[in-house]
Amino acid sequence: MEQKLDTKKRIIIIIIAVLILGVGTTLAYIIAHLQDSAIGNASVTSDTTDNLRFNVDKDITFNPTQFNVVEGGGGLSDSAIGSATLLANSTDNNATYNYYVYFLINSNNYIYTTDDNKPEIVLTITDPLDQVVTQVAGLEYVEVTNADGSEVKGFDITTKSGLYNVASLYEITSTSSTDATVQEWTFTVTFINLDTNQAENGGKTLEGEVILSRESTDYHKVCEEGTLACNIAKQYDEENPESNGLYYHNGSIVNEEQGEMCIYNGNPVLAFPDHASSTSAENCQTVYSFAGMLYDASVISGGLEQGGVEEVSWNSESGVCQTTSGLTVYSDMDNTAVIQEQCSGYAAIMGDAASVIMTNVGSGTMENPILDANDDSYRYAGANPNNYVCFGTNESPCPEENLYRIIGVLNDNGEYQVKLIKADYTTSAMLGTDGRDYYGVYNDSTSNYKGSMDTGSIAGYSWNYDTSVSTYGSNNWATSEFNTINLNTNYWNYLGSTWQNLIATTTWHLGGMISSSYTAKAFYDGERNNAGYSSNPTPYTDEIGLMYPSDYGYAAYPDAWTTNLSGYNSSSITSNNWLYMGLYEWTITPVSSNSNYVFRLLTNGRLHSTYALNGFSVRPVFYLNSNVEYSGGTGTESDPFTLVV
Repeated sequence: MEQKLDTKKRIIIIIIAVLILGVGTTLAYIIAHLQDSAIGNASVTSDTTDNLRFNVDKDITFNPTQFNVVEGGGGLSDSAIGSATLLANSTDNNATYNYYVYFLINSNNYIYTTDDNKPEIVLTITDPLDQVVTQVAGLEYVEVTNADGSEVKGFDITTKSGLYNVASLYEITSTSSTDATVQEWTFTVTFINLDTNQAENGGKTLEGEVILSRESTDYHKVCEEGTLACNIAKQYDEENPESNGLYYHNGSIVNEEQGEMCIYNGNPVLAFPDHASSTSAENCQTVYSFAGMLYDASVISGGLEQGGVEEVSWNSESGVCQTTSGLTVYSDMDNTAVIQEQCSGYAAIMGDAASVIMTNVGSGTMENPILDANDDSYRYAGANPNNYVCFGTNESPCPEENLYRIIGVLNDNGEYQVKLIKADYTTSAMLGTDGRDYYGVYNDSTSNYKGSMDTGSIAGYSWNYDTSVSTYGSNNWATSEFNTINLNTNYWNYLGSTWQNLIATTTWHLGGMISSSYTAKAFYDGERNNAGYSSNPTPYTDEIGLMYPSDYGYAAYPDAWTTNLSGYNSSSITSNNWLYMGLYEWTITPVSSNSNYVFRLLTNGRLHSTYALNGFSVRPVFYLNSNVEYSGGTGTESDPFTLVV
């Protein structure tokens, strides 16, 4: 049956909240107004079609004053109900659809007025089952107490901005063409009346939207200009992304070459070499590893990583997954039952490490596999995109030492943050010479160097010269003095307090891989989902870090994304990868199969691993707060983007 729903227009319910605070002992005057408007409602031409509509019942309006929000009293709040209504067609009286629910904070300049960051604006959401929503990625669910002792539970949105996914593919079903199914989402905004002085929020505003739509919502379509993140995202050209080198990683960038693929849960794992037989797909065993993907040499000859292959089985006495020769595949994992269940098939042996190769988890062919990170991020790729930012000064022209480049606008649990990397390498004057990891002046080959610094001024640092672990150092980022002293103390102080305020505290993903012979997509997944070495931490929180291998991989033009990063030394790739600078350089990602190996870039552009004690050049990386505002500039090296400070 043909469905006459309007799928070209997204259905949006807009809520705009304007909060204005005056000066007083606690609170003098606030105005809050949340207004709705629905556009693009689905239209029905006859009763043989389904009818799906979205609506909001009313504006949210409250007007706190010194009379109704008093010292020692309660807060003030109001609610609106967003609804999805479905009538089935009269032919079979049956219709089922899915839709998305988002909460978008377009702009917000509120601050916390207490030293311990007590929430001051709280969003409470209940779903169609009248259950309170307690998990929204990127928002913290809190319980707050007003000055009168009354409690409010919900999400702290005091300083938040960005797009937050409340529900994905929420199902609505109707079995009647006369009695509609109605699903209601209740949104309540509460101003918390603290027992402290909140006058610092005087004149501040918050604007937001609730979006209900049959289609997922793209950040660049809904964000309002003003922030650097939004300004960059809006430059995305869906029809011709190569025009400015900005690519949207939403699972739509595919490999145009068709071929047989091994598949795991619908995702490509490895491509068969050209000489693979037509029956290879039937025999394909998905390569699964806690530390990345490996070729299965028992099925595919000529793989990039060669090694022996042994069957694996569960050793119930020792409680580990082992090969037939007794080599432990993996044992250090919280959920032993999971390991036991996954311990089957074969292992491709790589030196001292092995990787479980799963059986019976999917095989076949796949055309045009997805190559992008599929994380709703916007990343620059190609030879030399206009992605320069002047950071650390307002001087014009921007000094070379203050030039940074945008890796992308990355979606971190609903908050879109600009990720910067220093455009050129660093000196010891920036990172300091204290700490055990200072190596000295960079003294390796500079024949491929693309920058403009005096190479004698470029400093080298060990990744972590912790000899208590090994004479070759350690790949534990938490114990690296290069991390704690040179990056997050010295360089942090070098930036200065004004610019520090623009930098977000970040969770760095330290999931390791066992070799460099994986694509950018495999590295991206591994960095976030794989284990590190032994007890090394995988998430680590701080301000300053380094690039991921996946950042480097995705900075090349998309045709390179089918190439393993160990093969990024091709001149066709290095000439079309703006992150390639031509020196030995550290990444932040450890090798998971060894305690002292870390991934680094070689001078020829390929990714490789080496001992953590070695000294190489570095380019600091950090994320900007999502609300950092764009001031001007076109992004070229001579006219970089500038920021409001």
